[in-house]
Amino acid sequence: MPDDGVFGVEVVTPEQSLYVGGARSVVLATSEGNFTVLDGHTPLVGDVVPCELKVEEPEGTVLRLAVHGGFVQVDTSAGAAEGLAEGDGPLPGLSTRVTVLAGVAELANEIDVPRAELAREAASQRVAELSSGRGGAAESGERSGDADVALAEAERALARAELRLAVATDAAA
Repeated sequence: MPDDGVFGVEVVTPEQSLYVGGARSVVLATSEGNFTVLDGHTPLVGDVVPCELKVEEPEGTVLRLAVHGGFVQVDTSAGAAEGLAEGDGPLPGLSTRVTVLAGVAELANEIDVPRAELAREAASQRVAELSSGRGGAAESGERSGDADVALAEAERALARAELRLAVATDAAA
C-alpha cells in the first residue's frame, strides 16, 4: 500500500544526483522567502537562494544539504512522481514531484568542515582588507567599481563558507 503524504523528490547538480526518492516534506528558501513543500503543493517554478535544504524522508529521517542557489520546480499532475513515490497525492490521479536544480550543492555529511573553516577565515580576512580601504575616496563617491566587485565576491565566498559550516554543524547535532 502506498504511503500517504509521500511524494517524489530529485536534487541534482551538473555533476551528480544528490537525492532521488520519496519525501514527506521539502524545506528550502527562494527569493520570496522560506517555504515547505508537502504532497499536493501548488505547481510552481522558482529560484533557490543559498540555503539549507531539508528533505524529510518517508521514514522520518531528515536529509540536509547545502545548496548554493539554483531553481525549483513543483509539479502536481498525473504521473508526476512516477518512479520516485507510489500512489496518488491528496487528489485521486495526481501526484507531486519536487525537482531542485542546483549549480552547487552538497550533502551535509560530505562537507569538509576543516576546509570550510579555512575558506571562512580566508574570506573573512579578504572582506576586512577590502572594507578597510573604504576611507577617503569611498566617502567622496570615487571608489572604483573593481573594488566593489572584489568586495561583493569576498562577501559571497564568506556566505558560502558560513552556510556550509552551519549545515554541517546542524547535521552533526
